[in-house]
Amino acid sequence: MAEPRYPLLVGLPGGRVQHAAKLAADGEHVFTLCRKRGRPDGDGGGLPYCRACANRPNPISQQAGR
Repeated sequence: MAEPRYPLLVGLPGGRVQHAAKLAADGEHVFTLCRKRGRPDGDGGGLPYCRACANRPNPISQQAGR
């Protein structure tokens, strides 16, 4: 089954919202659906979901088996 390209839910340091994100190649940073980049500061639990992420559709990965 295909999964969204941004499968993680993260909070960024100093942020006030939770973002949909994917892990960067370096394994430490994430790229968010709303085009931010940073080192995650937990899952952002208890924070409202980012409006910019909500306004963008989370694309489905076209790669089988990943």
